[in-house]
Amino acid sequence: MVTKEDGENMVKIVYKPAKEIVVMDYFQFSFEKLNQMFARLIHSGLPITAQWAEGVLFVYSPLIPDTDELMENFLKGRIFWSSVSFALMPKYAMSVKVDGIEVPIIDVSNHHVLREVAKWLREQAKLQSEV
Repeated sequence: MVTKEDGENMVKIVYKPAKEIVVMDYFQFSFEKLNQMFARLIHSGLPITAQWAEGVLFVYSPLIPDTDELMENFLKGRIFWSSVSFALMPKYAMSVKVDGIEVPIIDVSNHHVLREVAKWLREQAKLQSEV
């Protein structure tokens, strides 16, 4: 425990990044089709923010750890995503315009977990194109 000079306890910060992301399903779209999906979600009232890294634009739906089993996995660093939708997007842009509405895109290239997810998605895209 770290203490100040006057003896008062300070907060200890512990960083424990995810050790594993379990993607339960994924969907690859063309860039245009993914934008159309954004438009449908926006028009239904849902907010959208997309992530970008490694030439991949993606959005994911995490499972909330609201059961004992999911919480146990979460605390062990195993996170479940119910789905990921993605498209190849070679160059980063701060946003995409969909039906007159701008969808922000966050560059997560410096986040090692999300960067690894993007690499994995890009590999899946290559596998699909070979089939």
